[in-house]
Amino acid sequence: MAAGLEIVEVFVEPIIDLWADMGVSVDAPTWTVGDGVLANVGSVVTPQGVMATARIPETVPLPDGNFIVELAGVADPGNAGTIVRSAVAAGAQAVVFSPGSVDPWNPKTVRASAGALFRVPLAVAAPVGERVGTDPHQGDHCDQVDLTGPLTLVVGNEAHGLDQTAAVDRWVSIPMAESVESLNVASAAAILCFEIARQRRSGPSPDSGG
Repeated sequence: MAAGLEIVEVFVEPIIDLWADMGVSVDAPTWTVGDGVLANVGSVVTPQGVMATARIPETVPLPDGNFIVELAGVADPGNAGTIVRSAVAAGAQAVVFSPGSVDPWNPKTVRASAGALFRVPLAVAAPVGERVGTDPHQGDHCDQVDLTGPLTLVVGNEAHGLDQTAAVDRWVSIPMAESVESLNVASAAAILCFEIARQRRSGPSPDSGG
């Protein structure tokens, strides 16, 4: 509701009073259900006593902005939701789910995003500024590259990474110990998103050429 979603229906257990318990007034049909019903139909272990259905927002044209995150073949819904959460927290203006990526509205993706999916436009694929591809073994270290300009950060599949023939303008990597092969894609995306955010607050590192 805070994100402006269109609520279709609300279901509450008898012990819940939406206004008294949550300070919520809903302009949608509200149904009281028996004890245990939400636990049976929901996908969480411990339901909070209230459940709602909402209309899925439509994908929008790419909004104005200078920091976009694109998921290119990210297949695991938990990873995808976590990436969206990190992107929103770091200030990305939109997220793109390219063909081959998991459905952004997969229940596990929604839950892993912790509400972030409702707070950022899901946009159709289109480039914004420099396309920065991520790879554990090639490209300049992310803290040695100027990431303050308009860019699209592109992250790839969990198992295979970003295709080496992907349409990117620059490759970046995360400096790590030689004994480590790679990072989980959600972890890598979080590090890169916050490196971008750090540089935009304080400027690129002195040796980045920025």
